[in-house]
Amino acid sequence: MASGEWITPATKSAFAFTIFVSMTKLLKTAFVFLLCLASLSISAVNNPTGEARRANAADFFRHPQQSNKYNEMWSYVFVFDNGTRAYVNYTWMYVPTQGFRIGTDFSVWNFKGKSYSVGRQYSTDRFVENKSANRININNNDYIMENTPGAGHRLVFSANKSGERFLDLTFTSAVSGMVPGNGEFTVNGEKFGLVVHIPHGRVRGRLGVGKDTIEVQGYGYMDQVWQTEKPTEMAARMVTLSMPSSKTFIAGRIGITRSGLPFGYAIHHAEGTSKIVFANSVLEDGNNYNPRRSPKNLTFVWNDENVPPLKFDATPQEIFSILANFEGFLERNVVKLALGDLRYRRGRSATELGRLDWVIAGF
Repeated sequence: MASGEWITPATKSAFAFTIFVSMTKLLKTAFVFLLCLASLSISAVNNPTGEARRANAADFFRHPQQSNKYNEMWSYVFVFDNGTRAYVNYTWMYVPTQGFRIGTDFSVWNFKGKSYSVGRQYSTDRFVENKSANRININNNDYIMENTPGAGHRLVFSANKSGERFLDLTFTSAVSGMVPGNGEFTVNGEKFGLVVHIPHGRVRGRLGVGKDTIEVQGYGYMDQVWQTEKPTEMAARMVTLSMPSSKTFIAGRIGITRSGLPFGYAIHHAEGTSKIVFANSVLEDGNNYNPRRSPKNLTFVWNDENVPPLKFDATPQEIFSILANFEGFLERNVVKLALGDLRYRRGRSATELGRLDWVIAGF
């Protein structure tokens, strides 16, 4: 018998089938591996480069535009001793078909038992920076951010269309802001910049609705965000944290991607010392939080084991759409195109560190 004559046609068929099955399994394994690599690359978050530092006057002004969807926002949270809260945002935003616009919005909760909101938009030539005076004004001083963020920083919001909405507040004291390096995170290939300018400070001034203006005092928080994509594309949820205590607190902004990865940072302050912390994970009921739904509770587990996890009940006292700030179909549609239909869930909860005021933004 010649060499190889013992291999029958049936044996050849079985052998070929075995090779086919093995190759199929190998291809499936390789495909799954490539999918995993793709998933890792799609859901990647890289922290800023450089050492932690104090925020300074240069951080306060608008950052270089890095894409045609670039947007930048200066945000404030105020919690007054009388139980009223106020929220202000000044935004440089991209609007499809219209280019860049300036948005200003202001909402107040529990002003003598009622809530109010207002928003406006302007062309970018109404946004004026005066770096020598550390001042930004919009629409001929209707809106002002004045003096380097910190003690002495002043915020003015004045809107006189369909009823006056007025705010003029000055920080009388402030804990120094901090920035991790250049402040820029890479999130799924896009840039997200963050500066926590004032993690905590006492404020004093005036707050008005219509003809009713009152003197107020309380505490405030301020940060600044710039990004190369719409906010609703960068994060499924964005959580802002602040606390009324100036002795021990956590304050900052943490974004959560659609796949559940956290980015951004907070400042932990205790015994007169501040440090930056990053969230390693975000949990709900002890499991990884799915940001596609509104949370019942949240726990932030920090990268520093000496900082205890921040756990709080996320039942909102107020649910608010940013579109409610703007009058008329055209104005609302412009904001929706630029920022998405952002909804804010706002509340106050007890934590191991003390009372926490939080805002959870998302769809």
